[in-house]
Amino acid sequence: MLRAGAVLIAGAVVLLGAGQALAAGVTVSAEDVTAASGGAVELTLSGHSEQAIGALGIDVRFDETLVTPHSCQSEIALCNTGAQPGLLRLNSVSLQGFSGDITFATIVFEAIGPAGSTALIDVEVTTLSDTIGNDMLDQVSVTDGSVTIDSLAPLTPPGDANCDSTLSAADGLAIIGDLGGVYEAGCFGLADVNCDGKVDAADALTILRSIGGLPLDLPPGCTTIA
Repeated sequence: MLRAGAVLIAGAVVLLGAGQALAAGVTVSAEDVTAASGGAVELTLSGHSEQAIGALGIDVRFDETLVTPHSCQSEIALCNTGAQPGLLRLNSVSLQGFSGDITFATIVFEAIGPAGSTALIDVEVTTLSDTIGNDMLDQVSVTDGSVTIDSLAPLTPPGDANCDSTLSAADGLAIIGDLGGVYEAGCFGLADVNCDGKVDAADALTILRSIGGLPLDLPPGCTTIA
């Protein structure tokens, strides 16, 4: 009888632990970042989930008079930077699911507004379910972010992979060096200049073509680098 009682107590502890994990739910948070007017900044959308996520939809809204998305990289979702004016949209479906600490996307915003202004990055989770289709929207907690435009912030243009505030052949070299594991480019996330959702040798080539004044074949919505 004592052993049965112990088993019941142990089972209750396990159930309590599972309930606490479920209560933790899913978090989605955008950063608060700072950029110079005319420059770019990398903003990470991240979070955590104890339960495997099978389907996910996230809308990111912003004031297009202050910031514009230059590129968006995500290992788990398709990212549409031009869904609507002032709207960036992420969508993901996974049969295996993903959980734990999650980087949903890394977004590079260009600051086009005046110094002293702040653009709210409004995050809304529109779809959230587990791997068998059970809705999880009632478990999500969202934290919005912001891009503050500050005249004192360093001017970091898109493509400035080495963070020296200028776009040059050195940025192409920094991309190749990072990809080859030689060293880590400080602003590697800013280097997706062809807006294909990843940084690779094609971005280094695009930077070199831009510097040389050669024509660039960029997709719609991808801002031409200077």
